[in-house]
Order: sequence, then C-alpha cells, then structure tokens
Amino acid sequence: MKKFWSKEVKIGLSAIVCLIILFAGIQFLKGINVVQPINYYTITFNNIDELMVSSPVTINGYKVGVVHDIKYDYESNNRVFVMVNLDKELRIARDSKISLSKGLMGGATIVIDNNPYVSEFYHSGDTIEGVAGNDLLGSVAGMMPEITVLIGKLDSILGGVQRLVNDPALLSSVQRLDGITANLEGTTSQLNTMMRNDVPSIMNNVASITHNVDSLTTTLNRMPIENTINDINLLVSNIKEATAGLNTTDNTAGLILNDAQLYEKLNDAVSSLDSLLVDIRLNPKRYINIKVF
Repeated sequence: MKKFWSKEVKIGLSAIVCLIILFAGIQFLKGINVVQPINYYTITFNNIDELMVSSPVTINGYKVGVVHDIKYDYESNNRVFVMVNLDKELRIARDSKISLSKGLMGGATIVIDNNPYVSEFYHSGDTIEGVAGNDLLGSVAGMMPEITVLIGKLDSILGGVQRLVNDPALLSSVQRLDGITANLEGTTSQLNTMMRNDVPSIMNNVASITHNVDSLTTTLNRMPIENTINDINLLVSNIKEATAGLNTTDNTAGLILNDAQLYEKLNDAVSSLDSLLVDIRLNPKRYINIKVF
C-alpha cells in the first residue's frame, strides 16, 4: 500500500488536481459555471461581428448563459457556428427568434426572443438558426442626417436666444420686473401690517354688530308683531269701508260729498252771506238803529 502511494503518484495526482482547478478557473473567468448543470445549443449566424467567447446570452434582458465556442463552417463558407451554454431550467421554444445585439460601446450579445405560442421545445444539442439583430451603431448612423438638421436648428435657436439676451429691452424689462417685485413686497408688508393691526379691530366691530343684530332680533321676536299687523289690517279695512261710504249717498257724509244740489245751495248761501256782509258794511244804519236819549 505504501508502494502505491509513492512520491511519484502523489505528484501526479497533485498535477491532475491542479489542472482540474486551472480548467475550472479558466471556465469561470469565461463566465461558464462548470458546477451548475447546463444545456448546450448551436446557433448559426451569417455574421457575428464583435461576438466573442464568453459573450452573454440574454432573454428579456436577463443573462441566462454565455457563448462557449465559435467555429466557422468551412463547408458552406457562409455560416458561423456559435455554441452556447444556457441554464438547465431554460427551454427554448421552437420558432423562437435568436439574434445578435450590438452595443454602442462595442461588443455583442445574443438575445433570445422566446416564442410563447408553441409548446414544442428544442432539445439540448440542437442547432438553431439565428437572425440578424439590431445594430445600435447603424441606427445611430442612420439618424445622423436628422441629427445634423436638428443641430442646425438648435444653433439658430441659440443664436436667437443670444440676441434676446443681449437686447437692451430685455434688461429694461428685467429692471421693471425688479421694480414691480419691490412694489409687491411693499404691498405685502402693508397687507401684513393691516392684517395684524386693523383686521382684529374690524373683526371685533363685526362681532359687536352681530351681537347687536342678535339682540335686535331677539327683541323683535318678543314684540307682539302679529297683533300689531292684525290691528293695521283692521284699520285699513275700516278706512276702506269709510272710503266706500263716502262714495255712496246712503249717509250724511256721502250726501254732502255726492249731492250736487246741496253743493249749489251751499254755494248760493255763501254768496248771499257775502253780499249781506258787504251791504252791512256799506249801509250799517239800515240794519242797526241806535237811539240816544
């Protein structure tokens, strides 16, 4: 037994363990977990610009694996085989879209757009055809003409803003605004003073007036207003009856007011009395006889 565990065997086992650890470390640095179970798939692309080993594989933005190896198809001369390691729990549905996505800062990512409408899935080791994905740099390059036009417009806008800032009228307007602000501050100060000094006394006066109104209302409620109104209504009714009586001839006052003959007789009597008084004044001896003894 001691002969089996000789120095050479121990050195050999140590070398094997070191190689295993080195291999696992290299795979770990590549982003490959040699401990966790994985699924292997081969994806074909016509162009893998900037894709490299250990590039991430994502689905819905979440990293589910890495690129394990890349090989060129020398038989067809137009395809590249990309071997990827994915999480054991991930299953790729058939007719799913697998594409490359290039970043603005370089590098590429394999993006899996899983098909939710089928229940059939690829098996580990299957070959899946990839498609060309979105190229952010290309999109930005396509937008450059529009960006150039936009920059020109921005330059014109900035020039207009500069002219507006340098316009003396703007400075004058700002100074006016400063004056208006100062006036508003003074008015606010006066309002605050009035609120502190005048408003409390006004509120006290209002409270006193309200108290007096309440007292007056209480007094009015205690007065026999209903009886007074009834007396007034009775008086008005009596006045109406008296007025109606004056308009008829079935009473003395009505006869005096409505009998035309009586009016004429009274008028004649007044005229005769006036003539008599005039004659007495002119001929007093005719009416007055004075004897002196």
